[in-house]
Parts: sequence; C-alpha cells; structure tokens
Amino acid sequence: MAKHKRITKNITTTLPRLSFPKVSVVIPLYNAEKYIGECLDSLLNQTLQDFEVIVVDDCSTDSSCAIVESYAEKFGERLRLVHMRENTGSGTEPRNRGLEYSRGEYLYFMDNDDVVTPTALEELYTVAKKFDADVVACEKIYKVPEKIWNDAELRKQLKPIGMMGQNFFVHEPLLWEGNFEERVKVLSQRKLLWNFWVQIIRRDFIIQNSIKMVGIMADDVVFTICALCSAKRYVLVPNVIYFYRLRGDSLIHKNFDVPKHLNLWLTMLKAGMTYLDDFLSRRDFFSQRSDLKYALFNLFVNEMLMYFVGIYSQVPAHKLDELLRKEFSSGDNAELTSFIFSSMNVYRLQLMGARRRIAELEAEVKRLQT
Repeated sequence: MAKHKRITKNITTTLPRLSFPKVSVVIPLYNAEKYIGECLDSLLNQTLQDFEVIVVDDCSTDSSCAIVESYAEKFGERLRLVHMRENTGSGTEPRNRGLEYSRGEYLYFMDNDDVVTPTALEELYTVAKKFDADVVACEKIYKVPEKIWNDAELRKQLKPIGMMGQNFFVHEPLLWEGNFEERVKVLSQRKLLWNFWVQIIRRDFIIQNSIKMVGIMADDVVFTICALCSAKRYVLVPNVIYFYRLRGDSLIHKNFDVPKHLNLWLTMLKAGMTYLDDFLSRRDFFSQRSDLKYALFNLFVNEMLMYFVGIYSQVPAHKLDELLRKEFSSGDNAELTSFIFSSMNVYRLQLMGARRRIAELEAEVKRLQT
C-alpha cells in the first residue's frame, strides 16, 4: 500500500446509520476499485439484514470511494463511508477508526477484495447469541487464486483450508469457558486461524479489554492473541463463510529496499512484542504461567520472521548481526530484546541449514545427470 501525504477535507458519512444493529462490518479501503463492488455485493446478499457497513477509506487515489458511494441507496441507512485525514499505509488505523464509528452488538472485519457466503453473518451471529460468546471464530476458509476467481465451476471444486490444511480441529461448536492453558497450546501449535475475518467479536468486549490493532504487519496475530486470552466465552466453529482472494500484488508480496525493510520489520516486531508483553502481563493467569506467555511470544515472532526471508538471502550473517545489535541496543526491555534477538538467529540458522540441504540435493542431482 503506497504511503502518501494527500489530506482529505473531512470525515463524512454517506447516510445515517442504524442505531444499534446486530453486526457492524468494518472494511478498510485503499485503491480497490477492481474489488470493492463485489465485496459489497456479498454483503447485500446476506440473509441477516440487521447490520451496518463501515468502509474506511485510507485516501484512495482511484475510483474506490465513488463505487462505495454508488451503493448508498442499495444499503439504505446501513452504509457509512469514512475518510482518513491522511494515508496511513496499512489497514490498522482504518480498522481502529471503523471500531470508533461502529454501533453494532458484534464487530466483523473484512478485507476489501474478498467476499462472504450469503449466510455468513447469520451463522456467526446465531452461534454468538446461542453461547453468549465474546468471540466466535472459524477454523477454515476458502482460498481462491485470483486466476480462477471468476470461474464458477472451479470455485465449486474448492475445499476449505485451515491452518493444518484439511485436518480440522473442530467438527461442531466448541466452547472455551476459561481453559486458557488449552487455548494457548492450541493456538501456539498453529491449529487455529488468526485472521480478522474468521472472527465475530462482541464490540463491548473489545472496548472493555482495550484491545486494538497496533499498526504492524501480522497485527491480526496480536489481536487474536489478546482476544483469545481475554474472552470469558470463546467459541470455535467448523463453519466456512469466507472466500479469501490469493493475489500476487498484495502488500506482503511487495519488494522492499533492504535497509528500510529491515528497519520497518524490526520496528514492527518490537512494537508487537512490547504490546503483547504489556497486555499479557496485566492478566493474573500469565503472571503465574510465563511459559505460556512465551509460547505466544514465539508464535508472534515466528510469524513476523517469515517476512525476513528476503533479508537473510541478501545480507551476510556478520553484517546482519551488526545491524541487529544496532537496532536492539536502545531497547528498554532487555528480556524481550534477548528473546527476539535469539529467535531471529535461530530462524536464520534454520533457514541457512535448509538452504544448504537444498544446495546439496541440487548438486547431487547435477552429479547424477552428468
């Protein structure tokens, strides 16, 4: 997402919103003119109609806002378009702004290039009310390569995918009431999805627990950890309600200048760790179980480290160590700094070992071919 300085004149709405709908759907928007219409169409087709849509524009430079405005009459009083005053460069602040403007009993986040099934909101809201849940989370979605997105026949053949591929964790709604140790172990074992759009969350629960998006890549991991470790009643369901578009031009696939990339991701990594440490340390359970707290730290760090693969391939080990020590030298929390630094070096060694084994296999193949 290109970051620029264009300032919007105001923050407005298209039409008045429902006072207290059952669900508030929040959609960050930036230059999505090719996709936002289909996203909104999937919401128009919902079997549950008592919801509002809050689209938060991050200073788009294309026709995205005009397309959203063209849907105002179709949604009646259920659509709201909010403008950020300045481009923020990510979906984080637009989501936080959407939360501020929302009035729904439950909150649901979508990406602007994806769609939901016609019964999505009804399914999740029904489960939430049945269990009086703070959070209802799906464990699987449909992942659709963009090249077959419009092929109805191929779409029908898709099978849902979770964190463990097609080996799913739940086959009927599972209520966690307490069970914090089990929750942490299941999440840290990467059995659950942590994306924003697999969860419907009670709005008051988010506010009362001061859970927010923290302005980093993988902020959905941080958000999910905080929700998982705070919810009194957390429900996992086998429902499949989301179609995720696999795009090669998304932000996480962009190439970055190496020094800027390194600084960007280390800044985000430290910010996420600091936020998690502060959040979890304020809960009695984790003050007594530091092992589980560090299991969550490890999950977050390893998720973030996937973005460093390009750095490891371009920067010599000794040079990377120098850069890392410089970045971490001013850290206030020595314990977290040591944890992050050690994790990054372990990750680098594992990556180097994997690459070495691949090189050896390639050399052996070449030898056998000659």
